[in-house]
Amino acid sequence: MKAFALLSADEPATIADLPEPDVASDGLLIRVTAASVNGFDIFQASGNLVRMMEHTFPTVIGRDFSGVVDRVGAEWTDVEVGDEVFGFVRSTPPLDVGTFAEILAEGPRLVVAGKPAGVSFIEAAAIPLAGSTAVDAVEAVDPGIGDTILVIGATGGVGLFALQLAAQRGATVIASAKEGDEAELARALGASETIDYATTDAAATVRERYPDGIDAVIDLVDRADTFGRVADLVRDGGRIASTLGAADVEGLAARGVHATNVAGNPTPEKLDSLIAAVAAGTLRVPIQKTFALDEAAAALEAFTAGTLGKIVLVV
Repeated sequence: MKAFALLSADEPATIADLPEPDVASDGLLIRVTAASVNGFDIFQASGNLVRMMEHTFPTVIGRDFSGVVDRVGAEWTDVEVGDEVFGFVRSTPPLDVGTFAEILAEGPRLVVAGKPAGVSFIEAAAIPLAGSTAVDAVEAVDPGIGDTILVIGATGGVGLFALQLAAQRGATVIASAKEGDEAELARALGASETIDYATTDAAATVRERYPDGIDAVIDLVDRADTFGRVADLVRDGGRIASTLGAADVEGLAARGVHATNVAGNPTPEKLDSLIAAVAAGTLRVPIQKTFALDEAAAALEAFTAGTLGKIVLVV
């Protein structure tokens, strides 16, 4: 099979022809139709993750996928051959199996849900990690009617899901977005205000507009060295979530701010909920661009350059 994989610890991932995998009794074999790009994939494909997590070579890159079930292990009772599915492969070491390939065979690390006919394979593949992370971040800050919430990184894959979910709860969403296409899309998806982070000091602008503080922040961009300025925007008793582990949970608790460091955790329940919302038309899946599997390296470069929505490989 064709795959985008690390062949050793000494060189970055490349397109390779690998043996077709077998399916175990506790696994599924899925013909992959599409797979989306996430930050984890960039780090792994460069080889930098090898020194941090155990790998078995060749290691196929990719976590998110959509496709069609081709074979079913005896221990799977709720999936049949021919089912259209989408899902996620957990990054439990040793890392070997990935989704940037023509075939995915996995069992215990596989998170899978059914894909409705009305949702494309490309849309489905873009949902698992970004959508689940957005769900977890929004749950962490628990926005409600009358709340004002700032989403930093609002036009990336996670951010565009998060701002939709927060707006649907009745919150006033401020989105960090460049003026132009980014800001237009953010407003179309539910943002009440946008702040052009490219031409203004976003934190200073929010502080000027909301001198008494805002209720919550979802920060998808800042690391520990810059996170303090963002946390200061939240009023005492507010909520904040970071997806980069930047929140000082104990320190913020001292002034009554509930802080959460969110690590995206796809589950079948989250995937079912997200795909149902997409099928119903209440949640959009913005796709910036699609690439062929042969163009996986270019897809990763495009992701690194910054995205407006998701980047998806079509297998």
